[in-house]
Amino acid sequence: MRKVFLLLLLFCVAFPITFSAQPLPIEVFDVTQGKVIKSIPLDEKNKAEALKLVKSTDSLFPKLNPTPKTGFMIKVIFDPAEDVETKVFKQPVTQVIFIFPDAEKPYILIFNEKEQPMFYYFSEDFAPFLEMLGID
Repeated sequence: MRKVFLLLLLFCVAFPITFSAQPLPIEVFDVTQGKVIKSIPLDEKNKAEALKLVKSTDSLFPKLNPTPKTGFMIKVIFDPAEDVETKVFKQPVTQVIFIFPDAEKPYILIFNEKEQPMFYYFSEDFAPFLEMLGID
């Protein structure tokens, strides 16, 4: 169980939230390489697309081990927090990590204002978001 959260903790701690006049970039983390491979400026268009995915959360992620062995993760920070209401939760969201494991259904890690992590599946088509970010 510790291994599960160590990778996620490493990802979150290695890239701490800093205060700046400009929005923090979207970061693409390659699980296999264990590092950020791409950084994309957060603009209104990709922020709206990310929020569309967040708002489509429809069920809890049931597995005990949420860390994939292969694939990639995309981290998006919302500053200020975005109020989100779905059929499975209603609360402000400060940070999300979209998790795209190889050969599995993607899911999302959502942090609320209290920095509590929650894992969910989402139903919205993610291809436009990946295309917008230049990810194949």
